[in-house]
Amino acid sequence: MVKVAVIADVHGNYTALQAVLADAKQQQVDEYLILGDITNRGPAPQECVAALQAVKPLAWVIGNHEEVYRSLLNHDFVNFQNNDKAIMAVVTSAFDRQQLGSQAFRWLAERPLCQTVKISGVEVRVFHATPKSCRGHLTIPTAPQENFDALLADSTAQIALYGHTHQKLLRQTTDGRYVINPGSVGQSVSPQINLAAAQAAYVILTFENKRLADCDFKNIPYDSTAETSVAEKRQLPFQRLYTFLLATGTFTFTSANVHKENQAHNYPLLAEQLIEKDKW
Repeated sequence: MVKVAVIADVHGNYTALQAVLADAKQQQVDEYLILGDITNRGPAPQECVAALQAVKPLAWVIGNHEEVYRSLLNHDFVNFQNNDKAIMAVVTSAFDRQQLGSQAFRWLAERPLCQTVKISGVEVRVFHATPKSCRGHLTIPTAPQENFDALLADSTAQIALYGHTHQKLLRQTTDGRYVINPGSVGQSVSPQINLAAAQAAYVILTFENKRLADCDFKNIPYDSTAETSVAEKRQLPFQRLYTFLLATGTFTFTSANVHKENQAHNYPLLAEQLIEKDKW
């Protein structure tokens, strides 16, 4: 029997990650799979990366926020001045770069898009959003069946694991293979008010006799007030949106909200200055 913790979308929330790792240890987990977006928008990216590196995961794929790091390192950010989300990406990535250091920043940018591992004879495909892209909305919980069929269409894997949506999911492809999303460790959200507030979500998969024997979705409470204090102490950009999301489980990083924060803190000018300095 092999127990595997599947962790996604920590987003620099070390308080939540500590709660999850403590629970995984108590549950006697054997292995770990990391589905990307371990950093960005939260105050402790370095601590999160170090803690997960320490458990020696079987796989670790890139998320869309770490893909931004790659774009910055490749000097791909041009003509972004009228794009509020791009401005936010530059500002939050600069915060991460300062916290992480250049080596860890580049290491995250170099994670693979998709990996396949075999656990107890079961082939498992691991990616952030889809096997071909770590961004987009093709795999939201209410997406059409054909979108989920496509995740394993060119693969012999029996299970697809992905993150990105910050919402738990268990469903099957048309040919009966499993598609699983563990939810988000650091920024759980739900359309239902307070359903995901201060809850760190992950999943434990149990493999036995060449099959998936159990799929245990976990909701681990954590101290969101303590996490808010860390964000305040480290002067996290977009702190107001971050702390409100933690407290309510409501997705706050909408274009309208980000635009307001950009204007209130003059982030467009800061983003331009960061790109011009080119210290990535």
